[in-house]
Amino acid sequence: MFEQAVQVSEAHRQGAQYMAGSLKMAMKGCRECKTMHMIASPELGTCVDCGSELQVLDI
Repeated sequence: MFEQAVQVSEAHRQGAQYMAGSLKMAMKGCRECKTMHMIASPELGTCVDCGSELQVLDI
């Protein structure tokens, strides 16, 4: 998880000069287990704890 956050942060830093504030960080999570992860890929996947489909969270 930490390495993914670092990769996303580095990608944002490198592309910041080309963007005009269009990147918004988003979180995905399991509503059953209450886990949260930063979205770092186009696929949401499933929860490793209970197998439920992960969903985009409104924060």
